[in-house]
Parts: sequence; C-alpha cells; structure tokens
Amino acid sequence: MIKLIVTDFDGTVLPFGEKTVSDAWKQAVNEALERGITVAVSSGRTYRELLSFLPEFEDRLWFICCDGAYTVKNGRVVYAKQIAFPDMERFLGRELSIRGCVLHGAFSNFCMGKIPASVAAHFQTKSIRSLHQIREPIFKITSFGGTEAPVLPAGIRMHWDGGRDAMAQYVNRYADKGLSLSDLQMRLFLTKLQTACIGDSGNDIPMMHNAVISICIGNRSDELVGICNANLRNAEESMELIRRVNEILGKK
Repeated sequence: MIKLIVTDFDGTVLPFGEKTVSDAWKQAVNEALERGITVAVSSGRTYRELLSFLPEFEDRLWFICCDGAYTVKNGRVVYAKQIAFPDMERFLGRELSIRGCVLHGAFSNFCMGKIPASVAAHFQTKSIRSLHQIREPIFKITSFGGTEAPVLPAGIRMHWDGGRDAMAQYVNRYADKGLSLSDLQMRLFLTKLQTACIGDSGNDIPMMHNAVISICIGNRSDELVGICNANLRNAEESMELIRRVNEILGKK
C-alpha cells in the first residue's frame, strides 16, 4: 500500500494564478494523515514560503524546500545540500556589479546589491555587505537584473529561470527532488513501492523515478507526461486516486 505521498506545490497543490490552497486538498491531506500516510510537499520555494500557505500543517508535513536542497520537519532541518561558501563568493563576485541577489537560508533571507523593494518585503530580507555576516547555511540564490546568463561555479546549477524581471534561481548542483526523496524514504524505512509522487513540471522528474505511482498534473512537460503512469487535472483528483488504490490493495 502507499504509505508516502510527495507532492509538488506550485502548479500542483497551488494552481497558477491562485493565492490560496483549496479546502478540498487540505481535507484530502488530513484524511491521508489520519490513515497513517506520511505526506511531504516538495517545492522550489523556501520553508517560510511554504509555511505561509500551509500554517496548519507546520508540525504534520515534511517540507522539501528549494528544489530538494533541504528538508524540514517540525521546524528542524533534517537534510541539507547547501551552496558552498567558495561557490557563493565566486558567483557573487562576478554578478553583483550587474545583479542584486537574495540569499536564502532555511529560516532567514539576506540581500546583497540592488533588489526590488517588493522582493525585500516579501522575503523579509536583511541587507548585508559581506558573506561573512551570514552565520547559517545558504540553500538558494535568487538574482535580479542582467540580460546575459551568468557564469556558474562548478557547485551551482540554475534551478529556475523566472522569465520576468531577469530573475533566476540557483541551488547546489547536487540538490534535486529525487535525492531528497531518497533520503526521506530511508528515514521512514519506506521504498519506491510504497511511494506516490505528484507534480507538473520538469524539475519533478527526479522524484517520479522513486515512486510506484507517478501522477502528472496537466501537460506542461511532455517528458514528465511520458514517464508518469497517470495524467490528471489537479492535486485533489490525484489524492483521490491514491486513496482508491490503497482501498483496493487493502481488500486483497
């Protein structure tokens, strides 16, 4: 039976254009938790961003953040692939003359250079002049400005090209949703055969390989559609499908 459900957030749990998560999805998650199923949200967002949408699940869900760079449970980081300090130095040394950057820790955000005021307010950033002022791991960098792709140090990869305001996001080269899911499965003593994953875009592909049930929402990624064994309209339908599968398996 399925004992672990891992779902993407933007475009999956939170449809594009929406600002709140549906009550139907929250009810489905509560029912799954009551049946003893572990639920994790896996997203490119930071922990604080995810928590702002799901405050009632703070101590009930696993939060896989920044495209698999770290996992939080009960307010504690339990898995981490931070951006190495030398890589941050190289990246910022090249880019701050043309870009402003937000450096995302698990619980704090720092800004260097010029960033939009709305961004500073959204992330509640603290302005710093030197990386040496930071006393915690950094898991993601969001850059603003510039028209050319930056030269990336070996330990950093682009996680997301925002496509607007010349914004882009970067994480540890070895952070992805598949590796963080593998870590979670080992912590829970669960396997691929007990796992279901739900997502809508290319960065969800690594975690789909670690699940016996893989569900694609919509058709934004042909590659994702091609590897998943179900293609549904929304996260609520996906939760219902998993419930039915468990119901059938439970009767055997």
